[in-house]
Amino acid sequence: MRLSGCGLGNCFYTYFHAVTLAEKHGAKVIAPPWFSLKIGPLLRGERSKRFYWRMFRPYSGDIHGTKKLLTLLRLYRKRVVVKVGEEIEPVLLDGTLNFVVSSKFTFAGLHPHRSLIRERLLATINDPVPDSHRWGSGDYMAIHIRLGDFAVVADDMLINAAHPSPNLRIPMDWYVNLARALRRRYRDKPLYIFSDGEEQMLAPLLGLGARIYRTGSDITDLLAMAGASLLVGSNSTYSRWAAFLGNMPSIWLKTAVDVEKPSAPDTPILYASLDCTEPALWD
Repeated sequence: MRLSGCGLGNCFYTYFHAVTLAEKHGAKVIAPPWFSLKIGPLLRGERSKRFYWRMFRPYSGDIHGTKKLLTLLRLYRKRVVVKVGEEIEPVLLDGTLNFVVSSKFTFAGLHPHRSLIRERLLATINDPVPDSHRWGSGDYMAIHIRLGDFAVVADDMLINAAHPSPNLRIPMDWYVNLARALRRRYRDKPLYIFSDGEEQMLAPLLGLGARIYRTGSDITDLLAMAGASLLVGSNSTYSRWAAFLGNMPSIWLKTAVDVEKPSAPDTPILYASLDCTEPALWD
């Protein structure tokens, strides 16, 4: 297990960069300890405790169990750190433990491996896959609203900072304005809300006909988000992974430093300003 540590979206960067490096160099992946004990979600009374207990199983061919323990004992002192997200292309060394570190949360280098990552993810989860799941082409739209441990700050700190903190809440009015525009433009498509917030906090969106989507599983909810035909993202890496996996058109808050494009270069993306009332949407 892990004590504290990153959430699911942040962990995926390190894991899937390691997976693609292993694929490139013909190396084996050591199955990570997904199970995590966190005090923060318990103290805050969050809906998801983010333990990821029994959510994943080792991928076929990955080193796990007793072999994992023996491999780590034998090679840990001879490990080398492999940083991804740097200007220099990462390389693996033969005959040692390559300890992959994601110094930046980036999709750079992962886009050509989208199909591989999708297949591997589905092959490692124990929780249910949503019914009629289709990557980025479901007959519904999705809005991700991250609250929980995210902080409320002044608007200028949110949109004008040269190096904004990723753990900041986007004002609810931004989501409401976008939801209103989406409901007008796509009248026949259901609009699902994916959020750790309580119903009373999401009431303005529910009043527009949006519905809360919750299964009780973080990974099942993520797959459902990745199945939407259009996604409104939050400041969370969780929704960025939904956009990467689904490769659907997406909408993000326009700030001084825009969110790295998680979808393919030719997939539409819109950066909507904080005070948007009727943003331009694609057909």
